[in-house]
Amino acid sequence: MATAWATPSWEPFAVENGVLLAPRSIVSKEGIGDRLRTAAFAEVQAEAAFLMAAERFAGSAPKELCEAWRALALEERKHRDWLVARMRELAVDPAGRPVSDVLWNSLVRCTTARDFCLYIAGAEERGRKAGERFRERMAEVDPVTADIFGRIATEEVAHIALARRFAPDPCKPTP
Repeated sequence: MATAWATPSWEPFAVENGVLLAPRSIVSKEGIGDRLRTAAFAEVQAEAAFLMAAERFAGSAPKELCEAWRALALEERKHRDWLVARMRELAVDPAGRPVSDVLWNSLVRCTTARDFCLYIAGAEERGRKAGERFRERMAEVDPVTADIFGRIATEEVAHIALARRFAPDPCKPTP
């Protein structure tokens, strides 16, 4: 019987389950704050999800994978800390605009370690691509924040590779 996984406390973020406001201009302080807030909250959800998966799939997933998930949770926390520190420097309120916990809600619905690997790899890839775009678009306006997004995007490559190693993408031919 599957265990119901309780949603963690998302404080200090304000979670909204309805339609969210679009982020403001990427070249404005507010827009940079929107992206920092959203990315930081994605890292919070990923950290919680990796820890949940390590526990939930401990009996069915390889031990090495569960250990890797625990290590990745620490990586996600590190990324969150970089983003939150920058938010503090820019006086961005984590609860200033609502964020969505759809990532968490999707990940807890995964019923196998393989499904979790595939879903988290896709989420990490979307986050990596967004980080690359933010690095490029913010470089002239806020090079410090641009660098943070770039470093995170670079590190996400290893997270994606790990998931793909344990659950190759069924839509791509294997070499």
